[in-house]
Amino acid sequence: MEKVIRIVVSVLLLGLVAFLTYKIVDGIKTPIEYEEQRIARFKTTVEQLIAIRTAEVAFKENVLSPVYTKDSVKGGKKVVKEILNGKDTVYLKSKVPAYEHLYTPSFDELINFINTGTLKVVRAIGTLTDEQLKAGMTEKKALAIVEKAKKTGDWKEAEENGLKNFRRDTTLVSVKDSLFKHLEYPVEEIRYTRVGRKVEYKLDTATVMTGSGVAVKVFQCYALYDDLLDGLNRQLTVNYKDKIKDSCLRVGKLDEANNNAGNWDATLEKKKQE
Repeated sequence: MEKVIRIVVSVLLLGLVAFLTYKIVDGIKTPIEYEEQRIARFKTTVEQLIAIRTAEVAFKENVLSPVYTKDSVKGGKKVVKEILNGKDTVYLKSKVPAYEHLYTPSFDELINFINTGTLKVVRAIGTLTDEQLKAGMTEKKALAIVEKAKKTGDWKEAEENGLKNFRRDTTLVSVKDSLFKHLEYPVEEIRYTRVGRKVEYKLDTATVMTGSGVAVKVFQCYALYDDLLDGLNRQLTVNYKDKIKDSCLRVGKLDEANNNAGNWDATLEKKKQE
C-alpha cells in the first residue's frame, strides 16, 4: 500500500513539475512572441501611414481646394443658411468660393487623387552663375527672358545675359505611377488597416496657430492599438498601452504643427531603397 502511495505521489509531483515548467516557459515565450508580432504589425501600419502622408502632402501641393465661407454657395446651387438666436433662418447671397492648397479629410478624395492626379516635374537645364546673381538676375527673370525669346524668336537679350541654354521645362507625371508604383496592395485599400481588425483609419484636418501667430494647415491619420493588435494577448496589449501612455499609431497632429511627423520609433520604418 505504501508503495502505491509513493508511486502516486511521485506521479503527482512529476505532473506538478511538468506543469510549473510549462508555465515558466510559457511565461517567457508568450511575451516574446507577442512583441515579435506587435513589431511586425506596427511596421506594416507605419509603412501605410507614411504612404497616406505622402499622398496628403502631394495633394496639398498640387490641388487647389474650394473654401466655402458661411456666405458662399457650393457649386452655385445651394444657398447656405445661418441660424440666428437659435431660431431665425437667414438665407445668404451666393458667392464664388476661394481656393487654397489644403490637406483633405476625405479618403475618397485622396484615393481619387492617387488614381487620377498628376504632379508637376521641372526639368532644369543650366544654372545661374555667381556673376549673374550679383548682377541681379533671378530664376524668375531668367525664365521671363527665355519665354520672351521663345515667343518672339529673338534670342539677342537671352544671349546677352548668358541664358541661351537656360531651360526650365515642366512636365506632368502620374501620381500613382511616380509615388505609388511600389504599393503592395490596391490603392483603394489604403484607407483600411492591414493587420489586426480591419477598420478605416481616422483621417481629419485642421488649422492651428503657431507661437508667432501664423495659421498652419495640418492633418492627422491614426489607428487604435486595440484594432491593430486585435487577436493578440489582451493583457499584454493593456500593459503595452500603459507603458507607452498612448492609444494609437498616428501621423500628423490636429492640435499642433509637427511637420507631419509620426509618433512611432524610427526603427519601425523601412530603410529607403537605394
